Amino acid sequence: MRLSRLGAFSIAVLGISTLAGGFFGNRVLAGGNKLSDHLRLYTLILSAVEENYAEPVKSDKLVSSSIREMLRTLDPHSNFLETKEYSTLQERQKGSYYGLGITVQSIDGNITVVSPFEGTPAHRLGIRAGDVISKIENEDARGMAIDDAVKRLRGPKGTPVHITIVRQGYDTPLEFTVLRDEIPLHSVPYFFMASKKTGYIRLTDFNETTACRPGDPADCEKELEKALRALTQQGATSMILDIRDNPGGLLDQAFAVSNLFLKKGQMVVFTRGRTKRDETSYVTEEESRFASLPLIVLTSKHSASASEIVAGAIQDHDRGLIVGETTFGKGLVQTIMPLRNVRGYALALTTARYYTPSGRSIQRDYGSTAFEDYVAPKDRKTCDEARSGEAKLTDAGRRVFGGDGITPDFCVEQETPNKFVAYLIAKAAFGGFARSFSAAETTGSAADVAGAGKRSEVSAAKLRIVTRDFQVDDRTLAEFKSYLDTRKLKYTPEELAANREVIVHQITEQVLLQVFGEGETRRRSMAWDPQVKKALELVPKSDLLLKDPQRFIAERVAENRPVAPAPAQ
Repeated sequence: MRLSRLGAFSIAVLGISTLAGGFFGNRVLAGGNKLSDHLRLYTLILSAVEENYAEPVKSDKLVSSSIREMLRTLDPHSNFLETKEYSTLQERQKGSYYGLGITVQSIDGNITVVSPFEGTPAHRLGIRAGDVISKIENEDARGMAIDDAVKRLRGPKGTPVHITIVRQGYDTPLEFTVLRDEIPLHSVPYFFMASKKTGYIRLTDFNETTACRPGDPADCEKELEKALRALTQQGATSMILDIRDNPGGLLDQAFAVSNLFLKKGQMVVFTRGRTKRDETSYVTEEESRFASLPLIVLTSKHSASASEIVAGAIQDHDRGLIVGETTFGKGLVQTIMPLRNVRGYALALTTARYYTPSGRSIQRDYGSTAFEDYVAPKDRKTCDEARSGEAKLTDAGRRVFGGDGITPDFCVEQETPNKFVAYLIAKAAFGGFARSFSAAETTGSAADVAGAGKRSEVSAAKLRIVTRDFQVDDRTLAEFKSYLDTRKLKYTPEELAANREVIVHQITEQVLLQVFGEGETRRRSMAWDPQVKKALELVPKSDLLLKDPQRFIAERVAENRPVAPAPAQ
């Protein structure tokens, strides 16, 4: 039997066994002989495949794939984290990494900047959304895998990386030498006043920068506290907390966020597992000056895990209203276990389930669902269907339901583009058109060409200069039509006319995103965002729920009561 090529990944299998013995104690060791037999069978099969398969195979790929498939038989969230995945997880939890400060994606084979983060090296040098990175350290980047590009762009703090950028409207490429720095992964990327009295906060993650934990220094103030303080100073007397598409994060941060809105002594979440060690109750420990602000929480079908803990606690304690879509339904707690004998690898193992204060399990069924359909479900239950699960009661006696995520108090679906608009989106028509716009305060300035080594000539005919109050007018729509012709994209005048409003919204969003960033885009687009509009409309009801929950319930019952038919004449 030849095992010479198994290397570190065979050790990884044994490493999990060693760790399991340390973590679970005698429960594993008691079955030691049987486990040894299983491992012997595994290595025999692995060796046979390596020696006899029709084509050469890499043993590390075989081992890592088999570990993943083994864990997948347990549940969809237990996972084997290889070096890169584990490193990415640690960066996300820490809330920072070292690099340039840009989000990139591959568009038609081009490494394209989606957005620079404000205050980062890339942002300070004038790198913009829509810029195409054509070379990295003089190596052609076209067709480069996005993972390879990111690996080359990241690196130790203070080290330089040279990139060549092709920018629409510029006759020659721009040359930048960027010094890598620590890049914060903001969990609150932006916030602003949504109306004269209502603040809006976008919360995209639960990491170490999100909120202060109970027991932190008295002067502790992290991103969410700063946003709440700033908005209340601007006159906010109610809040919208937007956790749509927030995938979750650290459990203690879900607790810290909830602590900012709940009263002292209220349950946030409790966990139950195989042992007493896995049974924990999280109860708020401190008073918060934000606990009396009327609150609306926005959710989507991609809001998961820590997001659902917060939404469930707010709902169960009648603290605020949940508006939007039924959430993802992840109620399994993973413990991250670094493998002791294999540096850089870790096991994310489900060790418990969590429950909302009323006793709801949020986890949706995965036993009868294919993994692909579970991770990216094609169809989610409607609000009415989700309300058919196990019923529990909130503090005030409202019925809430478990077993399939958090069902909103007011369900509002996002609008789905029709076939024609979806076609334009798929062809990147709106984003491509937006690259011909530039901000008046930066175009042609020193910041726009900093690090270029020489000034590039800008053709005014190729760039349209706009300000933050940009509006799509007839001229803009005519230019968009010409752009579609240039791209040879299919349309009819009737389709453009019938979809004028949606096209105006799409162009507005993409131009603002490319030129001024995501925060400015959200500030404008909320005017036609159905979920934000509904949230603003419901602020008085969230105030009523907070002050007089029984009256709120009575009004809701009256609103949902069928109207008796008029008597026959």
